[in-house]
This record gives sequence, structure tokens and C-alpha cells, in this order.
Amino acid sequence: MVALGADLKALAEVRGSTGTASVAVVWDWNARWALELPSQPSEQVRYLDQVRSWYEPLWRAGVAVDFVRPDADLSPYRLVLAPSLYLVDEAGAANLTSFAETGGTLAVGFHSGAVDENCHVRLGGYPGAFREALGVRTDELFPLLPGESVGLSGGGTATLWSERVSLAGAEAVASYTSGPLTGVPAVTRHTHGTGTTWYVATQPDPAALAALLDRIRTEAGVDPVRVTPEGVEAALRRSEDADYLFLIDHSGRGAEVPVAPDATELLTGKPLPGGSVIVPPGEAVVVREPRGGR
Repeated sequence: MVALGADLKALAEVRGSTGTASVAVVWDWNARWALELPSQPSEQVRYLDQVRSWYEPLWRAGVAVDFVRPDADLSPYRLVLAPSLYLVDEAGAANLTSFAETGGTLAVGFHSGAVDENCHVRLGGYPGAFREALGVRTDELFPLLPGESVGLSGGGTATLWSERVSLAGAEAVASYTSGPLTGVPAVTRHTHGTGTTWYVATQPDPAALAALLDRIRTEAGVDPVRVTPEGVEAALRRSEDADYLFLIDHSGRGAEVPVAPDATELLTGKPLPGGSVIVPPGEAVVVREPRGGR
């Protein structure tokens, strides 16, 4: 408790700074409840699993992420991800599609937009509320059985879910290479207004999904907070005068991370004239970098 008090005192100047995330992941409790009802086509699809599978590659890549509701203010973000947002009301759907229409990048996961806030199915085909913005139409769902997988063009496999997607303005980025939907688009990209929308109609394997999300966020102009060794988490907060870089070692090995040459480690008060900081195994450091120092 004494050590915690000392750390908080050392970090007093961080108070009032703001986060710098340019990616948002949509989280909605009602969507989770609805997606996991026993009446769903597949009992394997779990909302938390879907959100985690999209978030984890970004976390590993050092990309800062906020979690938001569908109706949140999306103006601070370049990229918004909506994994398996099965239930969404009209206001939330309009907010997300408007974000893309006005220049943002929106990526939507399979089985999204199907029902409104009362669990009433939207007519006209899937993915319901997002159909026009995504430039696709799904006329049949093909959930995959436990242990079943299908190939994807460009490499990798997919499990859990697939859909018979027809293009309605979008372009196919990846297609199925095996199974009953061979040749059918599995991942699509569409220009919507001045922005871009993506539809991921299946569950790519972890490596394939990580590569896809890396492409999506790179095209959206999203960079990692800081390039760090594997297992070192980086988070950034910003004030008028300085950037505050939080580095946490999850690997148990420790690491050396480049920082500005005029930086200071706040928890110890030590300057870092060598242009790097050592993160001890399993510990954290907080680095103050004067604005313009990097």
C-alpha cells in the first residue's frame, strides 16, 4: 500500500491527460444476450469469444483500443470494429454506417445487424442493418459443425461460421476454397461514401484473422502506440506538454524499449538520456516524453 501511494504521487502530473486510441471495438450487452439465445443457428458462437478474437491481435500488435457502444461518439477514431453485432437498434446502426460514410473505416463480423432491439428480424436479407453500407447480401447461413473447417484463398482456414454472400457493390478480398461455398466471398471490402467498410463472413484462424486486421488497420492509417518486443504492452496518454508512455512486461523476461532522448521515467524520477528504458521482468514503467521529443 505504501508503494502504491508513492507511485500515485509520482504519477500526479499524468492526471488530466487523455488516451490516444484511434481504434474502437463495439461492445453491447444486449447484442451478447441475443447472440447467445438457444434459438440461434449455432450454439458455438459466443459474443465474448468473438470480441476477444478481434481485440487480441490488435493488443499484440501494440494498437490502442477503446470499447464503445454502438451509439457512442465515433469522431475520435479512424477504425471501428463490430464483431458479430447480431442485435443493434436503428440509431446504433445509423451511427456506425454514418461513421464510414463520412470517411471512417468500419469492419463488421459475421451474423451482424440481423435483428433490432426487440429481436425482430430485419427483412431483406442479411447482414440486415449493415447490408447497404457493406455492399453485400447474404441469403443463407451455413454454420460449421464442431471440428469442421474450410479453406480461404490467400491462405489459412476458417471455422465456426460461413454465409452465402452475394456482392452488391463490394469486392471480394478472400473466398472459400473448400466446402459447399467454394468460390463464394468470405471477406469483402466496399467503398461507402468517403469511407471503407469490410465484412468478415466467417471466423478465420487466428493467424489469418491477425493478418486481415493488420491490413485493415494499416489501410485505415492506424499505427501501433510504439513498436515493442513481444509480450510488452504499451499504452499512451497525452497532455499539452508531454506524452506518457506506459510499458508493462507480460513476458516475464523484461525488455528494452526505445524512448525519446529527453525522456524521464516517472516512477523513479530518473532521466533516460540513452534513448531507451529497461522494463524489468513482470513490472511496469511510465515514461514522460516532452511533446516533440520523438
